[in-house]
Amino acid sequence: MRQFSRVVMPALMFQILQAQTLSVNQQRLADIQYLATQLPALHPNFFFQLNSSDYSAAVQQLTSQSSNLTDAEFAVRAAQLVAMAGDPHTSLYLTGSTFPISFRWLDDGMFVTGASSGYSSALGTRLAAVGSTDIGTVLAQLGTVIPSTNTQWVQYEAQTYLRIQSVLQGLDLVPANGPSPMTFEDARGNQFTLNLNPSTDTIVGAPSGDGPQADFVQNNGQNYWFEYFAQQRVLYFKYNKCADDPSNPFAAFAAKLLSTADSNPVDTIVIDFRGNTGGDSSVINPVLTGLQQRIPTLLSNPNYRTYDVVDGGTFSSGLDDAMEIKSNAIQAASLYPGYNIDKSTIVIGEPSGGPPAGYGEVLGFSLPYLGLSGQYSTLYHPLPQFIPAGNAFLPDLTVLNRSTDYFARHDPVLAAIFARAGGPPAAPSGSAIVVNAASFRADQGITPASYAAAFGAFPQNTDGLLVNGEAAQIVLATAAQINFIVPADAAAGTAVISVRAGGTEAASGQFTVLPQSLELFSLAPDPSQPGAVLNQDFSINGATSPAAQGSVVQIYGTGYAESTQVLFGDIPAKVLYSAPVAGAPGLWQVNAMAPLGLTGQLPVYTISGNTVGNAVTVWVE
Repeated sequence: MRQFSRVVMPALMFQILQAQTLSVNQQRLADIQYLATQLPALHPNFFFQLNSSDYSAAVQQLTSQSSNLTDAEFAVRAAQLVAMAGDPHTSLYLTGSTFPISFRWLDDGMFVTGASSGYSSALGTRLAAVGSTDIGTVLAQLGTVIPSTNTQWVQYEAQTYLRIQSVLQGLDLVPANGPSPMTFEDARGNQFTLNLNPSTDTIVGAPSGDGPQADFVQNNGQNYWFEYFAQQRVLYFKYNKCADDPSNPFAAFAAKLLSTADSNPVDTIVIDFRGNTGGDSSVINPVLTGLQQRIPTLLSNPNYRTYDVVDGGTFSSGLDDAMEIKSNAIQAASLYPGYNIDKSTIVIGEPSGGPPAGYGEVLGFSLPYLGLSGQYSTLYHPLPQFIPAGNAFLPDLTVLNRSTDYFARHDPVLAAIFARAGGPPAAPSGSAIVVNAASFRADQGITPASYAAAFGAFPQNTDGLLVNGEAAQIVLATAAQINFIVPADAAAGTAVISVRAGGTEAASGQFTVLPQSLELFSLAPDPSQPGAVLNQDFSINGATSPAAQGSVVQIYGTGYAESTQVLFGDIPAKVLYSAPVAGAPGLWQVNAMAPLGLTGQLPVYTISGNTVGNAVTVWVE
């Protein structure tokens, strides 16, 4: 140790003294030179998809600008240089003071999922702009700082970068000094601006603690956990981080998980990699090996399936493990007759943040003068066997997660797994876009005799609407929206809509009619989606008038169902009644018993056949 001090300390002192004699700009220029020469030499193939002349031009541009940049601008532009390589594992870290607010990217935008008391008005809203720049352009600019191969990873990383004031200042999105303005949009479409300042104030999350969180965001502080859903015969394994936890060693954890699979009836095993950004890909091996050993037993159950769950936060070793499950399944299909890969192992969710093949195995570096740190790849990981090439690992079954799911405490992926759902209906098209009038989602069901809504530009004198040539009942007509009831005898499949005005067609389109589906109405444009639900005493369900555990609630929606399941969170409820409401065309009523043991604001949704409806919330005490 002393010998280390005698050798190293003079070198450190020399570097410190040298730095003191250099101007800030000279230090910046020296760091630019490091990025220009040393970083490309450290990386095994820095220019694998980057033209070296383009990189040299960017280096020269930053060199010419360096003396006129603020510290934040210089750090961001240095990070942009590194990001040019397009290797998600090679980056310059950007850190700084953070706003007491948190974001989550959902399929309908970037939403506020946590805020300190001073910014609580933003909870549940969509981020519309930073400074005077709209969020779409903001994400595009962040994409120049975040090295990536796809937009999913930019969106995922942006959740963090949007909180760092110096990053936004470095991109010239907010003033260099003082508070940073952000504009938010609530569920009613109203916009407002808050001036944010960094602080360490406590952040309160949304949805609040007055009810269960969706499973995939529970226990985020644990590297891994599992739960057995007895009524659905589902074993759910959430893998948050590819790292062993000394307080819960993975070997013991794996043994317990596999023992649960052996000692309980299991139709479905779910391995959920959402938000798993990596670590050591070998940690999960005891589970993967154990499942491979059990393939003959699992296949003896004709209902058996494995679901492999990914999203934009699935990256690096987390992605490697998710791909290994699919590769192992394809290999097993060649070894075991009856192993139907299309049914037995399904990748579900959304495209991954990382690419199937790419560089990794990182080491750290530090710019010699200004001290900015980063990492670079050291090894190329080729495309895994049986996995298609591309900029992301794609799901077999895409399930979107929107703000109306998240703030309703609902996990649409797990719901689709419970239902053994197929893919969403084909997207509506044309000049009249038709969606379900309860959920207003194009990826959810429209059935005969249900409410639908057509959006477009319609004339003032709209006087008719045809579905496959048959007149439909118009309930509401404005210049932008027409609500109507789908004819009761509309055939399942593709339907053609024709909006009529004065005897001529004013707009047209196509949408899909499903044989059965129930979508639920919400009472207000509220992020938590309070449902159109009556308590057993016929009072309107809400925070001040909750239903009692074990009581019967009346849930209202639209659609048609030959069979109806109702779930409160993950718990199936006893359904007492499910039928159209007499005298109210398009309206459907379900009476269900609120399960015992669940309280607070709970997500409620239906499964009709294999079709999952949207979720609303009810209060139970």
